[in-house]
Amino acid sequence: NVAKHEASKFIHEEYGENYAAVKPQHFKNDADAQDAHEAIRPTSAFRTPASVKEYLTTEEYRLYTLIWSRFIASQMTPAIYDTVRADIEQNDVTFRTTGSKLKFAGFTKVYDNQKEKNNELPELNEGDKVKLKKTDDRQHFTQPPARYTEASLVRALEENGVGRPSTYAPTIDTIQKRYYVKLEGRSIVPTELGEIVDKLIEEFFPDIVNVDFTAQLENDLDGVEVGKKNWIKVVDEYYKPFSKELDKADQQIEKVQIKDEPAGFNCDICGAPMVIKMGRYGKFYACSRFPDCRNTKPIVKKVGVTCPKCGKGEVIEKKSKRNRKFYGCSRYPDCDFVSWDQPIGRNCPNDGHFLVQKKNKKGLVILCPNGDYREEPEEN
Repeated sequence: NVAKHEASKFIHEEYGENYAAVKPQHFKNDADAQDAHEAIRPTSAFRTPASVKEYLTTEEYRLYTLIWSRFIASQMTPAIYDTVRADIEQNDVTFRTTGSKLKFAGFTKVYDNQKEKNNELPELNEGDKVKLKKTDDRQHFTQPPARYTEASLVRALEENGVGRPSTYAPTIDTIQKRYYVKLEGRSIVPTELGEIVDKLIEEFFPDIVNVDFTAQLENDLDGVEVGKKNWIKVVDEYYKPFSKELDKADQQIEKVQIKDEPAGFNCDICGAPMVIKMGRYGKFYACSRFPDCRNTKPIVKKVGVTCPKCGKGEVIEKKSKRNRKFYGCSRYPDCDFVSWDQPIGRNCPNDGHFLVQKKNKKGLVILCPNGDYREEPEEN
């Protein structure tokens, strides 16, 4: 309550009375939310991000700004928008569009770099005639759901009551380290190993892969924590069926072996054909005569760009320990060039820094990491 009243005082002084909630706001979470040890808020509402920026790293500053802004915004009044809808009729067909304009900023006032974009419509009156500027005759088919990102996966876990905030990051980290999934951009994509494991679990452990199973088990364990349920009975109810499924799987699951793929070239030690094998950290080249010949090579994906740092090596695609894609020089460790974004082989016309490409909704954007140059994709 002390923090809420202090936030109210800050809002009155900084933004004015109209932006402060009439009384301290209280938000009730779901019953399974573990608020006590997950709660984070600023030690003082008056300790603004700008006032502590010089003492923080870039990452710390961004995180503190997010926490501070969310806390202050939670004690402010709602934003108000004027919305309008226009229906345009042509040959008995109705075309509809909507627009909105921010009337009162409310809590969005605190998000200076995240201002809401207005989607204003031009002045229209009933009976006005409008001209068609452009039409798009592409046919849109139903698209499959988008792949999970780390953020959307956490949101799905929250919605289904699976796990706790403290377990989300370790869960995502584990499935990447075991190479069940890999990151392609921001998307989480299942690997061949992940798909095989998933099918086996669905076949032999149908109860465990049921979302309700995990959520209900966690609720029961919460009951044990507060003394409402007996832990022996709870564990017994879940372990007995699981034990039977485990014995059945142990007897019936045969050893799974991912077939080696021909690599298309021969071993430079013994001359035998090289193959592509699956290892703990992904695929790699190995001699087909293993274990008689233990020659192995990493699978290197070149991007066709000379290293912008040493000018001798080639830029290749690599993976971090968390299976995140990045780019480095083929001459490592002699050259330590690294970049999270793919270099394109051109330099910035403003400061000479190498340019990189990033993908957004419109296509590939070419930009300078220093932020002083940008090429947007051409619209079709």
